[in-house]
Amino acid sequence: MNAQKETKNTIQGRLNVLRKSLVSEENSVQYYQTLIANTPEDTEENIGSRRMYEDLKEEEKQHVEKIQSLIDYWEKEWDKLPENP
Repeated sequence: MNAQKETKNTIQGRLNVLRKSLVSEENSVQYYQTLIANTPEDTEENIGSRRMYEDLKEEEKQHVEKIQSLIDYWEKEWDKLPENP
């Protein structure tokens, strides 16, 4: 990811940010799901809104997957480092 020397502490900092970001993105997925559920399909405008909410929800899901993959990566990097360098 980054050529700079990493330590357990720098990786912990990365993981802290990533975990907060993951919660935020998961909340966004839920937000769009709520908007979809609360938007009736009674007009063409609402149908368009629902479609856009669905598109945005899918985009947020991709962010969740990307952040989770970064967490997995940095957890593996953490495990590679000695306890007391």
